[in-house]
Amino acid sequence: MMPPDCFLCDKGLATGDNCELICFAKTESDHQWHTLAQSEAGLTGHPPECGWFCEQHLETVKSLTHLTISGALQHIRERESWHLIYIDLFDRETPPMIQRTGVGYESGFCEFWDHILPTTETDGRRYPSDYRLGFRCGIPDYSLPRSCPDLTLIKQNLPTAEEETATGTIKQLSISQAAALRTNGLPGAEECLRQYCDRLSGTQP
Repeated sequence: MMPPDCFLCDKGLATGDNCELICFAKTESDHQWHTLAQSEAGLTGHPPECGWFCEQHLETVKSLTHLTISGALQHIRERESWHLIYIDLFDRETPPMIQRTGVGYESGFCEFWDHILPTTETDGRRYPSDYRLGFRCGIPDYSLPRSCPDLTLIKQNLPTAEEETATGTIKQLSISQAAALRTNGLPGAEECLRQYCDRLSGTQP
């Protein structure tokens, strides 16, 4: 039986993170496994077309359950890898540095927002640091301008009473931007942010 550890990162039993079992399209050998499991052979354990995934990767893999598990993992690792780039604006001689890497657009956007929101105050002041989210497959980096009303608006409307609520707010934005990126590329992710901020400001229902 496979331990409940994410197939895409190091989260799981050892880190105290819950993972969910997600099943994909069956291969011929998967069908044979199920046939044997129903026979007197009595196979035990998780079906071979299923795998464990943490909360940050759930939406990523759920969008690919029409593929086999090996096909889905290959797609994510090859086409949805990302790196978070830190830019020190105080010391201009310090080159941009990659701070985090991972796979799955949702987790990439979550990391981006988790890092860039602390660089701004609710009055719009920015600290001398910035972040960009880089992708593979020819997609340009995702970034925000230094003077960014959208960033300030999100900071102003971010719940502060409960950390879990604030995390959930950023998670939903990240999921929406990831889906838009898959469908319409970088312009889709940018438009998703504009629509989200329009709802926050009350200019869009």
